[in-house]
Amino acid sequence: MSRKVVIPATAGIRTQPTPESAVRRQILVALFAAPLVMGATHAAVVGDAVTLPATTLIDGTVLKPEHWKGKVLIVERFATWCPFCKVQNPKLEKLLKANKSKGLEVLALSIDKNAAEVPKYMQQHGYSFNAAMMTPEWQRVLGDIKGLPVIWVIGRDGKVKQVEAGELLDEDVAELVRWL
Repeated sequence: MSRKVVIPATAGIRTQPTPESAVRRQILVALFAAPLVMGATHAAVVGDAVTLPATTLIDGTVLKPEHWKGKVLIVERFATWCPFCKVQNPKLEKLLKANKSKGLEVLALSIDKNAAEVPKYMQQHGYSFNAAMMTPEWQRVLGDIKGLPVIWVIGRDGKVKQVEAGELLDEDVAELVRWL
């Protein structure tokens, strides 16, 4: 014995929304979209003036924002487990050693979940550049760009000069001296 299914004549037919349903839809969209928009962070782009926060380095030293004044700062977002960061970081170390006397600073901000891994990583590789954990304050300044590593070059004037996502080649790292 087969069953007979009756489909109403209006099934699948779109009707014009009533003014009430249009208002209801706008309210629902606003309620669900607002947290997404309000929580979004603007990614710092070339030309933006940035205010750098105080930074607690992995050794406990606190660097005040004045520490960076008049210097060119390369900020790198990295992770100890990132293979591209492991290739790029020796290049940044070499660049820093050759140009520190000219006012170059490097700050590596780790996104590692286990902060104890960062000092081990820095010591194991012999890096002398400053390292800290990524903080909400730094996140607000830099915003969010997907990928690792990410580099922001902040000029002596406090403005973003360059932003790069992904591993830089040797010649790309060497060209960062143009901002000194």
